[in-house]
Amino acid sequence: MTAAWTVLRPWAFRGLVAALLVLVPGGVQAEERGTARDAQELVRRAIELYDTMGLRAFFVISWDPSYIHHDLYVFVLDRIGSVAANGLDPRLVGMNALNVRHPEAVRYVREMLQRATPDGVWIDYISFDPFAGKPAPKSSWVVRHDGFIFGCGIFAGDISI
Repeated sequence: MTAAWTVLRPWAFRGLVAALLVLVPGGVQAEERGTARDAQELVRRAIELYDTMGLRAFFVISWDPSYIHHDLYVFVLDRIGSVAANGLDPRLVGMNALNVRHPEAVRYVREMLQRATPDGVWIDYISFDPFAGKPAPKSSWVVRHDGFIFGCGIFAGDISI
């Protein structure tokens, strides 16, 4: 295999999974959704990777499929709201998300930056659910660590663990 394929293989796999989800009637079913506990575990693993690899971890988080679980993916924001890593769409890396709003005009990235703590908090907002194909309630577990916000969100507003 070429070096380029080694780098692109995870992205090709994600494209295939996304295409299959579109073809499956109803998309991902509730039992295939990640849980609040899964989201917290993904964030914990991402922070652990960052502590081991430093900034290089953001490339891994953005491209390694092990940072995706069912409909969950890890994202990382820097202190000014720019995307440092995004497990669902690596093309968002570098985009400033500070003024991103949900349909009710709430700037939820600003709220994440203001409210995230080293112990972690849940932030509720509305986001487009790519599996349902429409906006839906979302709760993201966000943890402030070394100047970054590590997060992972679940849909349907269910934060029970």
